[in-house]
Amino acid sequence: MVQFALSSIAVIIGVVMLMAFLAGTLPTRATARQNPVAALRYE
Repeated sequence: MVQFALSSIAVIIGVVMLMAFLAGTLPTRATARQNPVAALRYE
């Protein structure tokens, strides 16, 4: 049976949470800065 240290599991969970936060936050910030009229006109 494979055993993992609790600290390594905590670090992996923390890194995954940070990546998910950045993946959701960075595109949202870029979109929020855009002019809404220009964004709708592009579509």
